[in-house]
Amino acid sequence: MNLKEAQCELLLRCLEGRVLDAERAQALELLRNDGEARAFLREVAEQSVMVSELERIAAGHQQERGAIHAERKIVPVNFFTWRRVAAAAVLLVLGALAVQFLPRTGTPVARVSRVTGIGQYFGAKGGAEHPLRVGSTLAAGDTLETRSCDAWIELKLRGGGALTLAGQSSLRVLEADKGREQFRLLHGALWGSPAAGAAGDVVRIQTPTLSTELRGAQFDIQTSATETMLRVNAGSARARQALDGSSVGLTRGQQVAASLNRQAPLAVTMQPAPIDYWAFDLWRVPEVILGKWLPPTPTERARLGAEPLLWPVSERDSVMLYTVALAAWKSTENPVRLQSNSKLLVRGRTERAQMVRFGFSAQRMRGVFAGKFETDVQPTVLGPAGQTWQVEIPLQDFRPLQPQLSASPDGLELTDIYALTIRDDAGLEINHVELVPWK
Repeated sequence: MNLKEAQCELLLRCLEGRVLDAERAQALELLRNDGEARAFLREVAEQSVMVSELERIAAGHQQERGAIHAERKIVPVNFFTWRRVAAAAVLLVLGALAVQFLPRTGTPVARVSRVTGIGQYFGAKGGAEHPLRVGSTLAAGDTLETRSCDAWIELKLRGGGALTLAGQSSLRVLEADKGREQFRLLHGALWGSPAAGAAGDVVRIQTPTLSTELRGAQFDIQTSATETMLRVNAGSARARQALDGSSVGLTRGQQVAASLNRQAPLAVTMQPAPIDYWAFDLWRVPEVILGKWLPPTPTERARLGAEPLLWPVSERDSVMLYTVALAAWKSTENPVRLQSNSKLLVRGRTERAQMVRFGFSAQRMRGVFAGKFETDVQPTVLGPAGQTWQVEIPLQDFRPLQPQLSASPDGLELTDIYALTIRDDAGLEINHVELVPWK
C-alpha cells in the first residue's frame, strides 16, 4: 500500500471523531480520489471483526472456568464487547463512505451487469478506481476501459437497454440530455440493444469522427482515432460526421462510415452480404489495434511486431503479454462469416521458441456480441525459432471463452483477431492473416 503513515493516521482519527473541519475535508478528499484509502478502511474493519472474534472465544473459555469455580465468585469480563462496537462503527462508516465518497457527479445512468477479463474505470475527476465488478454503477464523467484482448463489459441502462464494450476499448459516460443517455466511444467496439418493447428509447453515442442518435436500435460501432463504422440492425439512427457536419438517417440493415481521410459527406449504404474468405493485407492497413510496425524485408512487405501489454489478473497481480491485434472492419466493409469447416491461416515468426496463443472475437451476424475464442499453438508446430512459419488452424480447434454466449463460432461474424505470447517476449511478429473455407 502506498498510503503514507500520516494519511493512515488521519483516517483513523477521522473515524474516532478527533479531527478539525479542515482535516475532515482533507480526509474526504483522500477517500474520494484514492482507492487505497478506502481499501485501508476495509482492512481496519476486517481486523476489528477478527480481533473481536478471538476475544469472544477467549471470553467464552473464561466463562466456562467461572462456572466450574463458581464458589470463587469469578465474573468474566466481556473484553470483546468494545471490539464489536468498534468493528460495527467502522463498518457503518464504510457504508456511509460507499455512498458519500464515490466519485459521482449525478444520477447513475448505467449498471455493470457482466464483466469478463480485466476492466477498470476512472472517476469524474480522473482518479483511477478499483476494478469493475458486477453491480458497479456509472454516472456522468466516469470512463470505462477494457485492458486486455479477452475482456468485455456489459452495461444495463436506466431505460432497460444494454451496451456491450469490447476488449481494448474505452467508453466515457456523458451528461444526459433531456433524459437521454449519452456516451463517447473513444476507441474500440460497442454493441447496443434496446429494452424489449422500447422502440422509442434514445441513446446517443459520440466517437472521434461521428455522433449518432439511436432510437430503439440494435447497433454496433467500431471506431479509431480517424475512422468509424456504424451499422444499424434494428430500429433507426441519425448520424452526423464531425469533419463537415453532414447528417444522414439510417434504418434497419444500413450502415455508414466516417473518416478523417475522406473529404466527402456521409453516405448511407446497405450492409453488404457476408464473405466466407477474408485476407488481412497489413501493407494496406496503416492502423491496427495493437502492434508496432517493423521495417520490411525482401520477403515481407509488412511486418507487425508484438507490443507489450500488462494484463492484470487480479487487483494485485499482473502478467505481461506481447500482443498483436487486428480489426476485421479495417480491411473490409463486408461482414466476415465464420464457419465450423473454415480454417485460419497465419504467417509470422518468433525469435525464440515459445507457445503462441491465437484468438478472435465474434458477434451474431447482424447482431450482438457473441464472445471470444482461443487456442494455443506449441513451438514444435511453429517450427524452428527465427524462421518464418505458417500455421493453419481449423476454427473447430478454438475453445469458447464464454460458452454461455456461443459454444461454437459457426455462423458468427469475425470482429477482431489477435496473437500473443505470455510473460516472455519471444519476438513475435505477424505478416499475414487469412480466413479460408475448407475445400
